[in-house]
Amino acid sequence: MTGTEVHHTTDVHWHRLNPLTVWAKVIVIVAVELPTAVVILVLAALGDFLLWGALAALASVLLAGTLVTGTVLGYRYTHYGVSDERMEVRSGVLARSHRSLSRERIRTVDLATPLWTRPFGLCRVTVGTGQKTSPGDEITLSYVTTAEGDRLRRELLHQATVTSGGGTAEETDTTGTGTTALATMAPVWFGYGAAAPGPAAVSYSVILATAASLGEFVIRWMLDTYWGANVAGTGVVVTSALGVALGALLLGAVGALALHVEAWWNYRLTREPDGTLRVQRGLLNLSSVSIEERRLRGVEIRGHLPLRWFGAACVMAVASGLGSEGGGQDGKGSLVPRRSLSPEVPRARAERIAEKVLPGADIGPLTSHPRAALRRRLFRAAAAALGLTAVAFALALVTGADPVARSPVPAVPLWVAAVVLVVSAPVAGLYAWGCYRGLGHGLAGGHLAMRRGMAARSTAVLKREAVIGWTVRRSFFQRRAGLATIGATIAADEGVFHAADVDSGEGLAFADEAVPGLLAPFLERD
Repeated sequence: MTGTEVHHTTDVHWHRLNPLTVWAKVIVIVAVELPTAVVILVLAALGDFLLWGALAALASVLLAGTLVTGTVLGYRYTHYGVSDERMEVRSGVLARSHRSLSRERIRTVDLATPLWTRPFGLCRVTVGTGQKTSPGDEITLSYVTTAEGDRLRRELLHQATVTSGGGTAEETDTTGTGTTALATMAPVWFGYGAAAPGPAAVSYSVILATAASLGEFVIRWMLDTYWGANVAGTGVVVTSALGVALGALLLGAVGALALHVEAWWNYRLTREPDGTLRVQRGLLNLSSVSIEERRLRGVEIRGHLPLRWFGAACVMAVASGLGSEGGGQDGKGSLVPRRSLSPEVPRARAERIAEKVLPGADIGPLTSHPRAALRRRLFRAAAAALGLTAVAFALALVTGADPVARSPVPAVPLWVAAVVLVVSAPVAGLYAWGCYRGLGHGLAGGHLAMRRGMAARSTAVLKREAVIGWTVRRSFFQRRAGLATIGATIAADEGVFHAADVDSGEGLAFADEAVPGLLAPFLERD
C-alpha cells in the first residue's frame, strides 16, 4: 500500500500518510501519560487521592485528548506528492503550510523505523538537500509504509544511467535483483563498541552527570562509613575511591557497548541498482541511509584511540550533500554520523570495504614526512609540558606564600610541579611522536591519499578528478623549516583535506602530479 490517494493535479499525484500513523503516535502518547496514570491509581488505592490528585488526573486526560486530536487532524490535513520536478508536502490545521523541494537539490532520502512503528510496518522518511541551513532544506513524512518509503527512496534518488566503476570479485548479488552486498556485521566486532567514540561519549557523559548530582551524597556516605565508624584510614579511602572509579569505568563501557549494539545491529552495506550505496542498521530503531555514488568523492578510514591499539578502524564516505560532520543518521546526533559506511571493524576489513566502495582505493604504503615535522611537534610538546609545570609552580608559590591565611584553595606543595613535569613530558613527547607517525601522503592510479592525526587518525583516499583546487599554507616557522601544509579542495561537505608539514618542494610536486595542470600556472620549475 502506497498511501491513501486524495486527488490528482496536472503535475502532482497526492497521497495521505498511512492511516496507521494515528495508532503509532497514540502509543507514544500513552507511554508518556502512563507513569502519571500509575501514580494516580496508586494514590487512589492508598486512600490519599486528594483534590490535587483529581486535578492532575483531569489535566492528564485533557492533555492526552488534545494530543490525540492533534494527531488525527495532522493525519487528515497532511498530503504529499512527487512530480517530475518537485516533492511537495501540504500540512497544518490552523496554519496551513506548503513546502517543496526541487528534485535537483535532493541529496539524501533516509528511512527510519522507530520501535513504536515496527508493529504497524511504518517508517519515517526524511528527504533533504544535505545543507540544513534552513527548515526548507528538509522534508519529513511521519509515517508511511515501509514499501512506500522504499519506493520514494528509489524514485527520488533514481538516476537514468549511473556507472560507478563496477565492483570487485568479492561482491555478491544476494537478492537476485541487482543489489550487491558489500559488508555485513560479524558478532565479534560488537566488542569494539565498549570504546567506540560516539557511544562512549554518550555513556560516560550520563555517568558524569549522575556523579555530579549524587557526588555530595556519596562523599558524605563514605565519611560517615569510614571515619564515623573509625574503621578506616587513608588506605581504605583510597581503595574505595579506586573501586568507585573502576565501577564507573566498567559501567560506562557496558553502556557504550549497549548503545553500539543497538545502533549497528543487523548492519548491511549494499550497492543498489539505482546507483546508490545503502547503509542499513539498527536493533530497536531501524535506519536506512542512501548515498549516491555519483556524488562520492572518496572514502576516509578512521582509527580512534584506544581502539586503534586493537587494530580497529571505521569507514566514512567523502561525498557532497551529506551535511556536517556531526549530522547523525536517524536523528541520533553524532552517535552515528550520516557519512558512516561501517562501524569499528578490523583495519584490514575496513580497507577492503573502502576498496569495494571505491575501486582502486588501495594506496599501499604512504610517503613519510621529513624529520623537521617531528621537531615541530616535539617543540610543541615541550612547550605544553613546561606550561603545565609553570602553572603548578605558580600555584605552589601562591598557595604556600602565607600558610596561616585562610584560603578556599588548599596549599600546593612545590614537589607537585616536579611531578607534573615528570609525568607530562614523556606523555606529550609520545603524543608528538604519534602525531608525526600519522603523517603521510601518496598517489596510486586515479586516487590520492592523505593521512594525519593521533587521537583520531584519518586516511582520506580521494578521486583525483574530484580535486577542484589546492591551498598552500606556510607559517613563519614552517618557512624556516622548509615545510608547507598542502590542502586538496573538493566539492564535498568536508571541503579541504590537508597534508600537514610536508617538504615544500615535495608537497608542490605531489599536488602537481595528482592533478596535472591545476597548480602548474603558479609553479616555478628549476
